[in-house]
Amino acid sequence: MKHFDFRDFSIEKLIEKKRSLNLSIGLALPVFNEAGTIVSTLKVADKLLKSCLIDKIIVVDSESEDGSDLLCSRFGVKYVRGEDVATKLKVKYVKGKGWNLWASVYALKTDIIIWIDSDIRNIDDRFIVGLTGPMIMDNEIKFIKGYYNRPEGGGRVTEIMVRPFINMLFPKVQSFIQPLSGEYGGRRKFFEKMFFYSGYSVDIALLIQATELFSHNEIGQVYLEKRLHKNQDLSALSKMSVEIMHILFQIAQEQHKLKLFQEIGNTFRYFIPNDSGLFYENIYNLNDIKLPPLTSFKQNYS
Repeated sequence: MKHFDFRDFSIEKLIEKKRSLNLSIGLALPVFNEAGTIVSTLKVADKLLKSCLIDKIIVVDSESEDGSDLLCSRFGVKYVRGEDVATKLKVKYVKGKGWNLWASVYALKTDIIIWIDSDIRNIDDRFIVGLTGPMIMDNEIKFIKGYYNRPEGGGRVTEIMVRPFINMLFPKVQSFIQPLSGEYGGRRKFFEKMFFYSGYSVDIALLIQATELFSHNEIGQVYLEKRLHKNQDLSALSKMSVEIMHILFQIAQEQHKLKLFQEIGNTFRYFIPNDSGLFYENIYNLNDIKLPPLTSFKQNYS
């Protein structure tokens, strides 16, 4: 695996090299009620769009109810609703982050696609420069993953659940510092041949596929310095963890890394206390489905 640092790249040199290679780069922003941070992200993206480092920006939304669509319209950004892509492809819509990423591959026709989460509070050029730099300057790189410092904590799902699992069953992935990072990208011609998952497990599922498809010289991770975002509460992290674990078990079984002797359950029970010290049971229904490669839609996709 190759290692990079966002400070290795200058915008001017990247633009010059990109033009010489005739590359096009698209930035996709998955959104679900991110009105508090999406404007800052769009301002940074718009600046790099005008500089010609990136060529296209789209927002793919999961039924936001906070006016995110109106904020995006101020920047003239293409706003894609997940259910609209489902209609075009004639498939059932399943709300989730992974669906947004899958839909963005459908909506973007650029050579390179990069994804950045829309909840970053300290967004600036380095996130986009760091992700595009390796793929512009190194033609071997097919997939790039970002990592960063988290001064406010975070990474609990990664360190407590995901890292132990991948160390035991997916050794090719264990060298990635932040395997669940939402900041990553690659060549579109490969993403359109990959399967996605509709929910939070999409990040690790794509990473596993990348380590299987590409050689060490074709994969990289790039240091993006500091990242600030709102940490989720314990109940939200519990739901995210079980969703990711559910899919990791499925992938491990498909790859004959383990054998399950009973069907994996699709419900998750957890308990939340109130101020009186009583606990209330909640049931979360898992609905993270496997989304086929977009190249399989021969009549609706090209």
